[in-house]
Amino acid sequence: MPAATRTRIPIDYASYFSLESKYRERSRLKEIKPFSEIPGMINFGVGIPHPSTFPVDGMTLSLPFVGKSVFVPGYGTRTPEELQELAPYTPTSKTEALNPDLAEELQYSATYGQKHFLSWIKEHVRRVHAPLYDDWEVCCTAGNTDGVDGVMRALLDRGDHLLVEEFAYPGLLSPAVSLGLKSVGVPMDDKGIVADELDRIMDDWDENARGGPRPKLLVLVPTCSNPAGVTIPVERKREIYDVCRKHNILICEDDPYCFLQIRPNDAASPIVPTFLSLDIDGRVIRVDSFSKIVAPGARLGFVTGPAPLVEKIMNTRESATQCPSGFSVAAVSAVLRAWGSHDGFENRYIPYISDIYSKRCLMMIDLLKQHVDPGTIEIPQPSGGMFLFVRLKIETHPDFPTLSPSIIAKRVFDTMVEEKVLAVPGLYFRAPSLDALTPEEEARKTFFRISFSLPPPDVMKQGVERIGRALARDWRL
Repeated sequence: MPAATRTRIPIDYASYFSLESKYRERSRLKEIKPFSEIPGMINFGVGIPHPSTFPVDGMTLSLPFVGKSVFVPGYGTRTPEELQELAPYTPTSKTEALNPDLAEELQYSATYGQKHFLSWIKEHVRRVHAPLYDDWEVCCTAGNTDGVDGVMRALLDRGDHLLVEEFAYPGLLSPAVSLGLKSVGVPMDDKGIVADELDRIMDDWDENARGGPRPKLLVLVPTCSNPAGVTIPVERKREIYDVCRKHNILICEDDPYCFLQIRPNDAASPIVPTFLSLDIDGRVIRVDSFSKIVAPGARLGFVTGPAPLVEKIMNTRESATQCPSGFSVAAVSAVLRAWGSHDGFENRYIPYISDIYSKRCLMMIDLLKQHVDPGTIEIPQPSGGMFLFVRLKIETHPDFPTLSPSIIAKRVFDTMVEEKVLAVPGLYFRAPSLDALTPEEEARKTFFRISFSLPPPDVMKQGVERIGRALARDWRL
């Protein structure tokens, strides 16, 4: 038997790391956090909702072990006396949708989800998306990140290529690298990815030159996308879908911002038809979340798609998140029930929450027009959500083409930081490309992302004024 020693034996922990750990990359968005902590900094870099939009502003928990109830405060509610009046409780049937009961919810549930909650989700999918085929299924997740992770793990192997938007969320790109996947950015315009460019990539694919088989999965954010803020119109969706049919590509419709799109006439304005609603083959896997319409901390969502694919996604969650939080299922179920179930959700709450973000989006557009020289930026068309992807007019900059677009963009970022306003450089979202760009082409694809979801109006105005000063300084206006 080895002799015990009182001195610590050095351990090379790196020798224990898995390939996934070794290749794991953190989101580049983490790089801007130190700037956000500078005193007086106005932060347009973080894409989170204002807590005033949370539909829950306090709660009480009954604790039999200590023989009392405890209060949990929320935004605007700091004492138990400020809670809303308690509604009468009406017992419901166990077979009824939205029938939360902590005696059930706090147990382990089936990985697909609690039956009463799944019942509501399936009816929601039928009402809003109306799938065109019968053998579809849903599975609850711990939000969109969890759902997309399940899709990638169920369908892709290390070394596979993954089709993504030219500018994509780092929370997709970084995990893809960790899983040994090679992302391929599909060029975009102001309507989303360009179907002809997707077709060209697939037609020209050479497995030997690319070092791997043809891509079989496209992941995109079709509504108020992060970072581009683009909502793909239905005509473009049909074009993309037809290309995917031609090349036998599955579509992962990652759509957390779906209900934050601008709807001019509230509930009378239908949402843009989803890929799921157009899917006649069963090649779309839709990923939904309550993060943007209830709260990010709810960590609750669901995937919808062909039953054989959803089963494999469920299997990946069975040994990962196992099942959504019972507290979240109970709380969200109770909230949906209080809103009036489907009718209240679709016709009252969703128009209400989309109106909040629509007004913020349009306010940011107006502020940019008022306070930033139009010779320095190109303002995108608003579609709602939380983000605007503003193009820097590098081609008008006095140092272009002497300096490269990337150097000018870095200098603009530094000048904004000096003015104490933070926006995220578009480079942080750039997916790997198969095409080499000329300086002139690169100049047309240099952006920064502004999030308008968190700052109050007076701070938004002050922040945009700082952006205007920073750009005027850099353009020497």
